[in-house]
Amino acid sequence: MFVAGTSQAQSETISTSVSGVGHLGRMTGIPNFYVNGQWGGAVRGWGGGGGNVCCVSLKRIPHEPVMATVKWRTYRSNVEESLWHEQTVVVNFAENRRGYLYVHFLPGNRVEVWSSARLAPESVDYAGPAYPRGPAPDYAPLPNEKPNPPAEIKP
Repeated sequence: MFVAGTSQAQSETISTSVSGVGHLGRMTGIPNFYVNGQWGGAVRGWGGGGGNVCCVSLKRIPHEPVMATVKWRTYRSNVEESLWHEQTVVVNFAENRRGYLYVHFLPGNRVEVWSSARLAPESVDYAGPAYPRGPAPDYAPLPNEKPNPPAEIKP
């Protein structure tokens, strides 16, 4: 069904605001991320990002999963390392309608993308990955990344 005033191209996409959530740990962050080529903002390494950015367009394909290509840059301040990553993933819809888009940056340079109309990631009833709470753990570098510096020994 088409709504009056919409074109075929408009009906083949959905637009929504986007926000990021970091699950990476201390001394790291995501200074830039993009979803399907649209800038999504910046995210701390542990917790929420810089608010919602409008808008990201996603293809709406009947009877097929909705996909999102996420490109992001990690920056580790304790070793001054900046790396780009890219992954195409299925958008998980928490309800049977579109909502805000939340990009979760997970350990191992993985992402999950969730759409939720009712609940934000901070809610205990949110369907996506649990919101990072408490003190941030140390970032766990991958084998191809610089190792964390040795912990300081205090006298």
